[in-house]
Amino acid sequence: MNSLFMNPNIQMQTLRKKIQQTLRYRFSPSILILFFCTLCLLNTNCKKAEQSPDPSVLPYFSGKDFDPVWTENPENDKNLKKVPDSFELTEHTGKQIFPKDWAPSEHLVVFFYATCRGICPLITRNLIQIEPNFSEFPNLKIFSISIHSKKDTVPVLQNYRKTYQIKNPNWSFFTGKETEIENFAKETCGAEMEGFSVERGKYEFVHTENIFLFDKDRYLRGIYRAKGTGDIQRLVEDLKKLRQKIN
Repeated sequence: MNSLFMNPNIQMQTLRKKIQQTLRYRFSPSILILFFCTLCLLNTNCKKAEQSPDPSVLPYFSGKDFDPVWTENPENDKNLKKVPDSFELTEHTGKQIFPKDWAPSEHLVVFFYATCRGICPLITRNLIQIEPNFSEFPNLKIFSISIHSKKDTVPVLQNYRKTYQIKNPNWSFFTGKETEIENFAKETCGAEMEGFSVERGKYEFVHTENIFLFDKDRYLRGIYRAKGTGDIQRLVEDLKKLRQKIN
């Protein structure tokens, strides 16, 4: 008998059986279970990788745009801003400082050069004024790094420190390889610099009013304005957040 003249109920039953057979063939229970488990795993990993901003935790910074990132495993992200393993400096005492020497303290980094007559002295004086705010962080270190290493030798740095009567043993002034310092300033800290000009007799250094906060693992965790005191309270609060994370 032609299928067009079959009982509608019989047609429906036949169609239902065919669909069930197709589903059993294509999607066995084990395949379906595996499929849903994979979805759950992917969903969990996405949630872990894309953590929401947590106001109680400082972000890390990633990529050329310094995008804020919240992660519990920074060592797995090679794009995070961090002091390079090869970064070497010479302290005003003449001591060589390597990246391993940065741990286990937080560090504030600023850039300057000794003959600067503009923003650099202002930053140094501001740091002197705000230094008492860091009294509850006895292990905090301040690194003032010269961007004019050829002229800012160890004796020059010693004299600069003496001129400003800086006696804090945790505040050090540094020189080093100029190209390494420039790369560190640009790539790790996001500071923009133009080269030395004999005509101008100085460096043009944009964003030098910034203070850069690095955690005990050498990751960049905050950027603050050193010009004025508006950002200092935020810096102090952020230091507390880092300490709470450690404890």
